[in-house]
Amino acid sequence: IDPHGNVVHLTSYTDAIDPEPPKTEAEIEIDALNVPGDAQAAFDEAFVRLEPILGASDAARIKSHLEVTEEQTLEQRSLVLGRELDKDQRKGVYMVTNNFLPTRVTCETVDGQLRFIRRLPKDKAPSDKRGQRSKWAHAGDYCHFVMQKENQDSMDILQQIARTLKCNARVFGMAGTKDKRGITVQKCSAFRIAHDRLIWASRKLRGGRLGNFSYGEKEIKLGELGGNQFTIILRHVQGADAVSLEPVLLGIRNTGFINYFGMQRFGTQSISSHTIGISVLKSDWRRIIDLILCPRIGERDDVAKARNVWDTTRDPKATLELLPRRAALAEHSVLQHFVKSGSTNNCSAAFACIPRNLRLMYVHAYQSFIWNHAVSERIRVFGTKGAVPGDLVIVASDFSDNAHAKSKAPEEETRVVPVLVTEENASDYSIYDVVLPLPGWDVRYPEHQVKNVYEELMAKDGLSPSGLAKHPLKEYRLAGAYRHFLIKPRDFMYEWMRYNDDALPLARSDSDAIEGKHDPESIEFGQNVALKLKFDLPPSAYATMLLRELMRTETAAGYQTQLSNNTESKE
Repeated sequence: IDPHGNVVHLTSYTDAIDPEPPKTEAEIEIDALNVPGDAQAAFDEAFVRLEPILGASDAARIKSHLEVTEEQTLEQRSLVLGRELDKDQRKGVYMVTNNFLPTRVTCETVDGQLRFIRRLPKDKAPSDKRGQRSKWAHAGDYCHFVMQKENQDSMDILQQIARTLKCNARVFGMAGTKDKRGITVQKCSAFRIAHDRLIWASRKLRGGRLGNFSYGEKEIKLGELGGNQFTIILRHVQGADAVSLEPVLLGIRNTGFINYFGMQRFGTQSISSHTIGISVLKSDWRRIIDLILCPRIGERDDVAKARNVWDTTRDPKATLELLPRRAALAEHSVLQHFVKSGSTNNCSAAFACIPRNLRLMYVHAYQSFIWNHAVSERIRVFGTKGAVPGDLVIVASDFSDNAHAKSKAPEEETRVVPVLVTEENASDYSIYDVVLPLPGWDVRYPEHQVKNVYEELMAKDGLSPSGLAKHPLKEYRLAGAYRHFLIKPRDFMYEWMRYNDDALPLARSDSDAIEGKHDPESIEFGQNVALKLKFDLPPSAYATMLLRELMRTETAAGYQTQLSNNTESKE
């Protein structure tokens, strides 16, 4: 969902909104000159325009000088007026010579006097000093596009495009990273890459398609969204039916769910992202690299083999050769630095080679880890009936206000000042207004026993809320943010379906719609039962947490790793 509340869809692979770029003042001024297309006519017109600026005598001298055709030395080809001109006069002369006589004369100012150098026929016309920028003829520096992907990470698709177009992946921006397991659609941008090149690259993508191209002045950045719309199919529903699940579904619709950060925030491997985040906040660069590259339980065989080579040899080149690129972006970035530098000693520089969004993900995961524990304590002590004295509240008037992360990452958000709940004002607020802070140096903490969770948990990791302002690198100085701990989905709908074939989709993707495929329908006497859910959530809210309320499924890292590996083994 974009910041204006519109659901983003891929509706065409080739359509592009590509209006003529607005003309600059200089271009408008040049157009007004009406330079003749005929070279001789332009030559004659030049001196009609120079005469009011320089006078008839000097204009005639310059014309006679430029009409000479024989080969001469540079000194012989140069004509100096012999008098100084003011700024407006010089500007007028340059305007005429640059546009009417670009192949006949070079004009320059020397000690306040104009010098006219007759150009030789073999001389090239003056080049545009702006270089390649002059060739960009679109209304904005950024090509915006919609990206649909299936069973791929967002960064993997952008990396594929970068390799295909032989450009740096940093030219791409996106509003948010989407789940790998699923078909997702999101807005992206590319700096000075035309839509026709992106269309060509899209045809070569594995697991993705691009479309709906347009141009804009600004990059699309992480967090620039109004929320996310989900369509989720739960297949092989057993042990429950429409009657027994109705109270649970209505409860989710009317009451909502706890706004925990989902397992995607922490990673699905045995070494959690927040564990690496602790070392980042402590500037323990060697420890960070060891955690990123060390063997992990439950990984794919090819990745595990590469990690074991590193663990036993510390040979970055040998490890890199075995590591599948699409499976380990951070690992690739670190190992490539080691190979290029010829040393494994500078771990800080190696970590800096990881894309910034991924580096920040580690510290954000640590904030989320602390926040989840604080929420559990808040519910354990005070329940979910309403605001209590000592709580912090920010009135949530709409679902998109439930998470204050609409435009920036958590540590960069606009500061929102919460209100402290007291005995006197507690009845003015609902449980949906209660927020808890993600730890940082610029947030307020609740004034009851939940505050102790932040201090005690961080102390175990050798950290403190106030210490988050003291990191030697600015990007890891976390200011903090606020997040509502109970939210309700918007437009929550559900439908029971019957089907026979697990291989057939039960929801139509955007690419299916483009290709004219119909929306799948329930089969009256199908063998299997599925529950189809559709709802909107605010930015940074996790559909997996809503599903946990419904399904009571396992969210441990090991189980999620197994799901990921099962998905990849089917590709």
